[in-house]
Amino acid sequence: MTSWLWPSILIAAILNTIIHESAHILLAQHLGGRWRGLRWHHGRLSSAIDMAGLSLSAHRRVALVGVAADLFLACLAGLLLAQFHTVWAEGPFIWASASVLVNGCPLIPHSDGWQVIFGARHFANPKG
Repeated sequence: MTSWLWPSILIAAILNTIIHESAHILLAQHLGGRWRGLRWHHGRLSSAIDMAGLSLSAHRRVALVGVAADLFLACLAGLLLAQFHTVWAEGPFIWASASVLVNGCPLIPHSDGWQVIFGARHFANPKG
């Protein structure tokens, strides 16, 4: 393992998190939600967004856009690695790919994948 890998993973983690959370915030605001800040919840950083009154579809879309941002970043880093042999993109590829798998997994409670399948229904219809 070369000396540039860990720093590139750290930089990728910071940038990926900013882009991922920004995607949630921007779409939620576009759909009528209001950003309340960032919070540390269940060992991970998340956006606190008031989406009261928004539809089940809106909740699912807001959850899904974070995974879509991660997937875009993983594909971009993979393209840089494959086409241009940009070795510093290995760290971002590793981080973004892991982020897609973790954030998109519906078996991890409160992950974006879980929100799409299970959580959105609860938040959009808290009495049902």
